[in-house]
This record gives sequence, structure tokens and C-alpha cells, in this order.
Amino acid sequence: MLPTELTTLQVFHGLDEPDAARICEGLLDREFSPGESVLTEGDDTQALWLILSGECIVSRNSEQGERILAVLNAGDVFGEMSFVRNAPHSASIIAATPLKVCCYKREEFLTFAAERPEAGYMIATNIACVLAERLRRMDTWVCDMFERPKTLDDSGSRDEWQNFRSAVYTNWDF
Repeated sequence: MLPTELTTLQVFHGLDEPDAARICEGLLDREFSPGESVLTEGDDTQALWLILSGECIVSRNSEQGERILAVLNAGDVFGEMSFVRNAPHSASIIAATPLKVCCYKREEFLTFAAERPEAGYMIATNIACVLAERLRRMDTWVCDMFERPKTLDDSGSRDEWQNFRSAVYTNWDF
């Protein structure tokens, strides 16, 4: 990946060319065939994945089976939650089409951020924006889901939702 291409991605927007070139040196290129697993829910790899071309499916296992959470395309990123929190992946990623990605390992970022704190801060801020947008979309989706009329008595679900929402907005014990 070229530095000029890297800075078109939201996570690296605003970086100057020398910083982008330094990051490009640490990127690992990978290719996946349709149906091939990129990440598995619960894996403990801390890396930010940048989609160069193709499409992948984000899914998560639940009691009802596999749930598709999103379809990601070129220019999108994934793995950002594990990258930031140093925690196992919360979802699985499967290539839906031939998929080309770059992988930016957390250790590479930490080394870069120690050497170039301003640029590291910019990347962290951009990742926070990606996460905030995903949280906003999730909040909208959940609110829409609970505002739709139901045919069954769902008063318990609405109470549970109110308790959850209250906890999310008041309990910030990280």
C-alpha cells in the first residue's frame, strides 16, 4: 500500500506522508478466498485490519445461531475494538469475495506512537471516531427495534431495555 492510499482511509486521515510511509512499512498484506476465515470470535490477536478490495461478513455466535452483524467493503476497517482494548475479538470475519487486506499489529502502532506521539494521537482519535459512529448506528438500530409495534406482550423487554440504556449511560467503570 502506498502512503497516499493509506491516508485516504478514515483511520489514517490527516497523517503526513513521512508518517504514512513509516506505517506502510509495518503493514502485512494478506489475501483470503471466499468462505475463508480471517478472524474467529474469541481470537486473541490485536491488529487493525484494512480492507483493500473485496467484501467480508462480520458475524457473531448466539444462542439462536450465527448472526450477521455487518458486511464490510474496500476502505472499511475491522478489529479496532481488540486493537484498542487489547481484548479477544468479539466477532468473526469471513471473506465473502476474494479479499485483500492489510494488517497493522498493535505492537507496531505502540512503537510508532511512542516515537511520533502527535501522529499516534491522530490515529487514536480517528479510531475513536470509527467506534463512535458504529455505536451511534447500533444505538439507532436498537431504539428503532424497540419502538416498532410488537404483536406479543413485550413490556418486560422494554423495562429491560430501559435498565440497559440507563446502565450504559451512567456506569462508566472501565
